[in-house]
Amino acid sequence: MTAPRPKILLFDLGGVVVPWVGPEVLAARYDLTRAEVIDRFAGSEIFNAYERGEVGDAVFTAELRQMFDLPDTDVGALWNSWVEPPFPGVMDALAALKTRFTTACLSNTNALHWGHLNTMFKTDEVFHHAFASHEINVAKPDADSYHIPLAEMGVAAENVWFFEDTTVNVEAARKVGMTVHQVDRAVGVMPVLRRLGLLTD
Repeated sequence: MTAPRPKILLFDLGGVVVPWVGPEVLAARYDLTRAEVIDRFAGSEIFNAYERGEVGDAVFTAELRQMFDLPDTDVGALWNSWVEPPFPGVMDALAALKTRFTTACLSNTNALHWGHLNTMFKTDEVFHHAFASHEINVAKPDADSYHIPLAEMGVAAENVWFFEDTTVNVEAARKVGMTVHQVDRAVGVMPVLRRLGLLTD
């Protein structure tokens, strides 16, 4: 039986559309595992508030400097440098998919990264809908981070295919009712799109 055609293709950004190498850079610098770096971020009230748009850039960059004892440099520029240009082929793929589906992104992000991303590509041009945690004031895996985009797009969860790399966010989206395709953050979404037959070339 053929799977129902989704109404919405919803994409995470970091690890799916663009590489986010910050955890790996910090892990190598401080002899930590990636999971330990992520735990430091998860344990920071300021970082979590920053992703929800509740504190400003200066508060966050001061926290980041303290969390990892960063050198006296432009921490904001360093933070942005860890978001790299899109994975090969993904911009062309998204442009093609946009002609056949409604496309959207849903990213746990922040003002600095969002601004940086939009110097590489315009999220509101690449996607029909763009949702950023710091703009909707809630972050994955909170259920509201999925319900808010669903309500704005006027679509039921079962009509959405979501592409996400982080396991806890994958599980949360499935609980909401989305069909979720987990992405290998090392290579991005292209292999999954090919496996699903979503690319025509």
